[in-house]
Amino acid sequence: MQIFGLGSQWDTKTILEAELNILKLRQKPFQTKKSDYESEKQTWTALQTSLTNFNKIVTNLKDLNTSGKDVSLSEDGFITASATGVALDASYSVSVQQLATKHRLMSDQVSEGALNIDEKVQLNGKDLTITADMDIKGIAKAINSGDYGVDAVVLNNKLVLTSKKSGTDNAIKFSDSATWETLGLTQGGAIKNELQVAKGAIFTINDIQMTSNENSYSEIDGLTFNFTKETTSNIEVNVSRSADQLVEKVTAVINAYNSTINNINNLGGEKGVLQGEGVPRNLKREMNNLLFGVNNSGSMLYDLGITLNKDAKNGTLTFDESKLRALYDSDPQKAQDMLGKNGFSGQLYTVIDNYSKSTGLVQTEIDGLNNRIKRIDDTLDRYDKQFEQQKEAMIQKYATFETMMGSMSKQSDYINAALGLKNNNDN
Repeated sequence: MQIFGLGSQWDTKTILEAELNILKLRQKPFQTKKSDYESEKQTWTALQTSLTNFNKIVTNLKDLNTSGKDVSLSEDGFITASATGVALDASYSVSVQQLATKHRLMSDQVSEGALNIDEKVQLNGKDLTITADMDIKGIAKAINSGDYGVDAVVLNNKLVLTSKKSGTDNAIKFSDSATWETLGLTQGGAIKNELQVAKGAIFTINDIQMTSNENSYSEIDGLTFNFTKETTSNIEVNVSRSADQLVEKVTAVINAYNSTINNINNLGGEKGVLQGEGVPRNLKREMNNLLFGVNNSGSMLYDLGITLNKDAKNGTLTFDESKLRALYDSDPQKAQDMLGKNGFSGQLYTVIDNYSKSTGLVQTEIDGLNNRIKRIDDTLDRYDKQFEQQKEAMIQKYATFETMMGSMSKQSDYINAALGLKNNNDN
């Protein structure tokens, strides 16, 4: 701790602080530049994030399978249905009288510890070896480890078996064996404790009764029914082709496209943070160039209702969904080819990915700024070390000055006192 101003009339402390502030000011330009770089880095990072989010929306269109058909139900909660492109445009009347169930049964409660059963038995026609050292959990483990089509659990020292598949064809079957009798799974060769009967689904399609081991039916080309609940009346199922899903995805992409273009315009335009930077300008150009591509059939995105917004004149798009619907109704495959992974959305994804990915053009800008920031940090670290050294030297300098001035002040006081004494003697 240095105390200044005691040995002289000089305001040494203020002088020292002024000199130190002058030294500190040497760092100011670097700190300002670092702040500018960090602000620009935040802008690039935000752009990268927005492009990544944009590509997620593009992916929804790129990966959309429009070869399927729409399915509508007159009532929900009983069945579901899905249709591929080969399904006929048709209506079906479906009812479910019985759901398929899995076979489930239970043994008697057995004692803990080894059961002293040593026998090779059969479960669903396949050999199962039970050894004398096995307890009830060991038997369950042996069943689960094999390919018996059965899941086994132990509850309250009872073995509960459930068939993996539903339907009467998948009912659990035991060989005649004293082991099964001992466990209480069979009695007199018949199942003893049946918790759930194995049943197949019973349903009608257009008033024709059918059965299935599972709660589904897919024997109609391109059409699959799944049954979830028994019905009290017929469910009307309508299969048709619709452009609704495609229009929805295209609309989302166009909106995200316009948002991205507006963001680029703001960043790279006059007084924008990235004004003069080539990356946003090139990105916008590459995005807009996709609009003028021609597919193998000689069609352009204009034929799907996607065009540049002539009124705005800023690179954004307009979308006339009626044109897309018209083309989809006449040639759905052509519409999908123009918009899908080999068309507009696939090409757009590639363009955006080249800029947004971790090794992309935007990341290159971010890496460059990180390097510049690091160089400035290294410079500021050197200045900090130099400052501390110069600060100590200045403190020592002014301490020496204070000591010297204090000594001179004492000498002055001594001389003045001596002169005063002489004058008094002369008088």
